[in-house]
Amino acid sequence: MAVAREFDIGVLMSTDSDLVPALEAVVRLNGRPYPRCEVAAWSRPGAYSRRLGVAGAKVWCHWLRSEDYAAVSDLTDYNLPTTG
Repeated sequence: MAVAREFDIGVLMSTDSDLVPALEAVVRLNGRPYPRCEVAAWSRPGAYSRRLGVAGAKVWCHWLRSEDYAAVSDLTDYNLPTTG
């Protein structure tokens, strides 16, 4: 979708470093002004907080608190029903 410019801003909500190549690929598209890629990560008071980034690029980070997560959490059970 980034290559086709089908979105303005994509927000990657993960700190999984396996996703860095995808983030780098979107940043390399050099969208002016779009598509732009941003990241989101947990902000933990008093603790070290990790976030994804790309060396040499400015990638905006949305720092989330536990209250932010609770406000939008999906409590649906997506497990398949078990047969007895």
